[in-house]
Amino acid sequence: MGDENSEHLALIRRWLAGKTVNNTVGIKVVGGPFNGRTKIVQLDQSGLPTSGFGGRPGRTSGPWNPAAKHIYLAVRAPDTTAGWTYEYAGIDTATDG
Repeated sequence: MGDENSEHLALIRRWLAGKTVNNTVGIKVVGGPFNGRTKIVQLDQSGLPTSGFGGRPGRTSGPWNPAAKHIYLAVRAPDTTAGWTYEYAGIDTATDG
C-alpha cells in the first residue's frame, strides 16, 4: 500500500507542477478568493481546459461575500508549465446573496 500512496502523491505533485498526466493538469488560480490555489482539470480532446468555473469561498479572509459565486476564466499563459491560468473575472451577480 505504501507504493500506491507514493505513486498517488507523485501524480499529485506532477499536477501541482502544471504537468499534463493522462490528459489532466493542474492550473494555477489567479486573483479573487481562490488566489494561489491549483485547480485540477480534465482537458478536452483538443487539449483545452474547461473554459472556467465558479465557486463560493466559504470562510476565506478578505472582503468576499460568501453568498456570491466568484467566476474564473481560463486564460492562455505560455509562461506557465500548464500553459493556462484561471483568472478572476468577478462575481456572478445573479447568485449574489
